[in-house]
Amino acid sequence: GRVRFNIGINPDHFSWSLASGCSLEAPECIMAYSNEGLTYMSQQLHKLIRSHVIPQEFRGNWVCPILLNTWEALYFDQTHDNIMSIAKEAKDIGVELLVMDDGWYGQRNNDKTSLGDWDVDLKKLPNGLKALVDEVNGLGLKFGIWVEPEMISVESKLYEANPEWALGQSGKSRSEGRNQLVLDFTRKDVRDYIYGKLEAILNSANIEYVKWDCNRHLTEVYSRQLPPYRQGEVFHRYALGVYEVFQRVRTNFPHIIVETCAGGGGRFDVAMLKYGPQIWASDNTDGLARIRIQYGTSMAYPISSIGSHISSVPNHQTFRRTPLKTRFVVALCGTFGYELDLTKEVTPKEKEQLKAMNRLRTRLAPIIFQGDFYRLWNPFDSSSSVAAWMFVTPDRLKALVFAFISFKKSPGRY
Repeated sequence: GRVRFNIGINPDHFSWSLASGCSLEAPECIMAYSNEGLTYMSQQLHKLIRSHVIPQEFRGNWVCPILLNTWEALYFDQTHDNIMSIAKEAKDIGVELLVMDDGWYGQRNNDKTSLGDWDVDLKKLPNGLKALVDEVNGLGLKFGIWVEPEMISVESKLYEANPEWALGQSGKSRSEGRNQLVLDFTRKDVRDYIYGKLEAILNSANIEYVKWDCNRHLTEVYSRQLPPYRQGEVFHRYALGVYEVFQRVRTNFPHIIVETCAGGGGRFDVAMLKYGPQIWASDNTDGLARIRIQYGTSMAYPISSIGSHISSVPNHQTFRRTPLKTRFVVALCGTFGYELDLTKEVTPKEKEQLKAMNRLRTRLAPIIFQGDFYRLWNPFDSSSSVAAWMFVTPDRLKALVFAFISFKKSPGRY
């Protein structure tokens, strides 16, 4: 047989001016070999990442707390009162961590403004961030916050003061994605500004979790600070700049759980796991869609790293209605959390079910997070509507088997 490796920096638009006496460090890569099929290969990668890649604070027997993220519950209406109403319900069902998502800063009432203006919107949080965090902590919940440090809105104070901080070429138009541009992280002044803002936020209150988002890909990847002959370095220097800011956060706030995200799972890679133990797998939170998403992600990445939540029905992306039990079991095979409004979208009966589900998750999480993962039935098999997988403890004394059957002939409900 023949084996071919395609490893290294993507050569598209890449060049590097290496002067005498200087050096360039190529990206690291990890490899796994198996003569026992894909399952054993995946298990080796999972163990490597859990034991040697993710930050030390989150290795061993660590399990992510049960969280509730407020995005699909509130979208940009992230006010003190709204968040506290959800927090009280979350505490009642056994949630351990509340995460305030996009909309708490600047004048962020929609996706057209304020990225880069990382100051609290006192109209939404009139008593400030610390007062909100203290009140949430007073319920017995930890607190997390959403940020998107790599991005800048054209409608922002930061862009008005520093338009040259966005990637692009002088005098030429730039493509906006989700109404935003990308900050030039090759620049030290940009990195220092962003880290300074993050540091101020994290020092201002007892924040124990950060969701670091990145909602668009890079286009017009040019830096106004570099000369023409070095523009081929921008892609690589951008990545190094992002890693630098991540590392500064990790060094100074090692206790904080960082979940990275990129329009969902657009940047699900090993390098991101060096700075945080988990990555949001997809903005598609539909329970059935997630079966395939999480199955595919498991080829290389440990289940403990796959961000997965129970969301509303009808689902906000697919409009499909899926039973609560199905959504729970799928979310259980990941970090586990919630993405819904407990004050409006859950019946009293369902709240009692969620309490029991959270207790069950606490019992089963160690097996799921530290167990060996076996794929039993491939959901991508076009001849089948079945998926199944299994977790086995390292001592081989306990196992969990999950099986899913979707009835394709019943549209709209599974």
